[in-house]
Amino acid sequence: MVQRKQPIEGWPRLMTAATAAAYCDETSVDAFRRGVGKIWPGPKKIIGKGDRWLRDDLDEAIEQLMMNEGRDAADVL
Repeated sequence: MVQRKQPIEGWPRLMTAATAAAYCDETSVDAFRRGVGKIWPGPKKIIGKGDRWLRDDLDEAIEQLMMNEGRDAADVL
């Protein structure tokens, strides 16, 4: 089991696509959205707010990417 590191302070627990893209260091919101369902988790639907990504879900996806470090992300996309 992978030990989780403490989250970076200052990032919200629920993120818009733009914030989630920045958190994941994607080049753009469009690039982030193209990866949703492939390397990034899908959003939660928040009534009155729209799509939001949970920081914990993004952290888990990042951990999975690190475990598959030898695979090229283009193979997944």
